[in-house]
Amino acid sequence: MYTKNDLNAIYERIAQAIDINEKLFDQAEEYYKKLGNWMDKETPDYKITIYPQGSFALGTVIKPISEQDEYDLDLVCQFDDYYGLDAKALKVKIVKPLLDKFDEVEKIVEKRRCWQVVYKNSRNFHMDIIPSVDEVTYIAITDKNEDNQSYEYMGSNPKGYIEWFNSRKLVRYKAIKEALELKSRKDKFMAEVEPIKEYKLKTPLQKAIQILKRHRDIMFKDDTENCAPISIIITTIAAQLYQNEDNIYDALKSFLEGAKPYIDSCKKNGKYYIENPSYTGEEKENFAEKWNDHPNRADAFFEWIEQAKTNLIDCIDLFDNKTDIAGILGISLGENMVQKVVNEYDRITANAIAEKIQEKELSLIPYRIRSLLSVPHRQKAPWTLPKGYRVFIKATVTDMQGNRYQYKNDGEPLDKGLSIEFTAVFTGKMPYTVKWQIVNTGDDARGKGCLRGEFENSNIGRNTRCEGTEYTGSHYIQCFIIKRGQCIAKSNIFIVNIK
Repeated sequence: MYTKNDLNAIYERIAQAIDINEKLFDQAEEYYKKLGNWMDKETPDYKITIYPQGSFALGTVIKPISEQDEYDLDLVCQFDDYYGLDAKALKVKIVKPLLDKFDEVEKIVEKRRCWQVVYKNSRNFHMDIIPSVDEVTYIAITDKNEDNQSYEYMGSNPKGYIEWFNSRKLVRYKAIKEALELKSRKDKFMAEVEPIKEYKLKTPLQKAIQILKRHRDIMFKDDTENCAPISIIITTIAAQLYQNEDNIYDALKSFLEGAKPYIDSCKKNGKYYIENPSYTGEEKENFAEKWNDHPNRADAFFEWIEQAKTNLIDCIDLFDNKTDIAGILGISLGENMVQKVVNEYDRITANAIAEKIQEKELSLIPYRIRSLLSVPHRQKAPWTLPKGYRVFIKATVTDMQGNRYQYKNDGEPLDKGLSIEFTAVFTGKMPYTVKWQIVNTGDDARGKGCLRGEFENSNIGRNTRCEGTEYTGSHYIQCFIIKRGQCIAKSNIFIVNIK
């Protein structure tokens, strides 16, 4: 059985696996410093500074899901004065020609607030370079109106945000740094040691954000409606809710249990409002502004929180074996990566995952389960079934007094007359339909003509089916995710014993 400590150990390895490697980080740092030095020499009439913002600067960058995708490095190109330039002139007439002249640039694409630059010698990442002007306590960045193609300046404060974020992790950061420095001195027998690179000093807050971002990327990998939660909202709320937890699991739990109440408490006049904690301009920046114009984005955020909480926190209570927990982490964070991580942590568990993914032949399934699957009234699925189990079933029992509690697969026999809600836990892009196959066994159900075995719809919301404990014996339920007439995922059978 996995404990919180087991799961946290896995999360430590997952955070390391999805982090940028040292070579690539150093390469990115070298490129942007080289670009900054070159631009400074080419513009004697302007004073320009280039520095990183976003995930690279915050220590929350993660690898793309696919090796074909690129890292995104956000850079601020800051002029110390307006020099009489309006937003369009700064972005189009000054910054763009400079980038065009830089020999190492292969391609430049204009985005709303930046120039996206691809280097000739690096296919691993691109740089989003944001032209801006220093306003002392904040900066004015160029913003292109995509409707009428006009340009204007808007306020931002990336340096201030980094300082605020660092203050939220400061206590744990100091503790980690002191521990690493002490260990390094001991390892070197008190000899002089090299300084520890800042980006290697990751706190549980940063690692939790990395795991949350990976879960989001997997859940919304087929997103065509721009509903995927944006990183700045995830990062801001996670930092606001961080209570200096000393492990990833508790940091994740603080976010996933506290995000919705926090968002609700921040509403103004019934509208979503997540304020930039660092911007000092007159008009405050609302990171959730688009939620008010596109409510489906807010809905997607709350659905993601609920899904992530089930996948990343509740899995300990829902499942009682390592294989199922590692399996649900695989479908929500990446099967190949999680299997590799678990392999390093527990080779026996990794072998069990591989067996589950490959799906054993019926003859290798234990006799009791094989006999349950072989009953004649169990209808054959009308779809071609995918291999492996990418859906998990969460069962919640309500007893005679109205108390609710989780029931584990093939758990202790339940009394008759109770109700159970079965919820399909599936990390996948909507829309889809959930089909349920309920199979009863035994003389009690047979005598009352209720063996069942057909495919039925959810009867509570999209993902939940409610049933009663009416017949003595061992019964089971299985769910199937249907999209465009195809079965794209299925669960293992979930056995319910009734006395």
